[in-house]
Amino acid sequence: MLSEALSFPTDGDDWEKPLLIGSGIMFASFLIGFAVIPLYGYFLRVMDAGRTGSRELPQFDDWEELIVDGIKMFAVNFVYVGIPTGVLFFVGFFAVLSASIGLDSGAEGSGGAAIGVLVVVGALLLVGGLLYLVGAVLAPAALAHMRAEGELVAAFRFRTVASLASDKNYLVAVTLAWFVGGAISLVGALFAIVLIGLPVLVFGGMVTFHLFGQGYQRARARHEGRRPGAQPRVDTA
Repeated sequence: MLSEALSFPTDGDDWEKPLLIGSGIMFASFLIGFAVIPLYGYFLRVMDAGRTGSRELPQFDDWEELIVDGIKMFAVNFVYVGIPTGVLFFVGFFAVLSASIGLDSGAEGSGGAAIGVLVVVGALLLVGGLLYLVGAVLAPAALAHMRAEGELVAAFRFRTVASLASDKNYLVAVTLAWFVGGAISLVGALFAIVLIGLPVLVFGGMVTFHLFGQGYQRARARHEGRRPGAQPRVDTA
């Protein structure tokens, strides 16, 4: 699984072209944030390759489709990750505020109340962190299911998405994507200021999404009781 993802970005004769175009898009996004949207759409194509087993490197063509797909990816990530992140932010803000008030009260002799506030705040932060983690695990499965079914609503069939995301093969793929793809992207980010890190960032994104696609495909194969590579059933649930 990992070796396939690592070798995928350099498959083909013109493998440098997508990396260079992706780097240009990423550079533009530093100046105009939403310029990164076509790159999101491209990463979904890479996910499709991992999901279907294709070794053909996607190209940057049909830019209108890339933009639409990028917007869909943004919407799905907002629901699964953005909302939990917002909850975590407000919980964190409440935590700091409540802890400050509780500690002030403790200074006036209400130490027990201050400890109680800190316990509640800690519990809220734990819940917020768990919501974020669950959303981050579910999001790739939701994106891959959207692509497999060919409709945005498939990303929000929460029962099916949760079932696929709980598969051990999928969880292994996501873990590899976070650690290996994340490490590659971190190296790219460190050198992004001198631009040579931009292709590394794109490479890391391609590895990450290829692993997401592979994990989804294996999870769905087991979910439907078929062998990997067999024709999937259409999901209408």
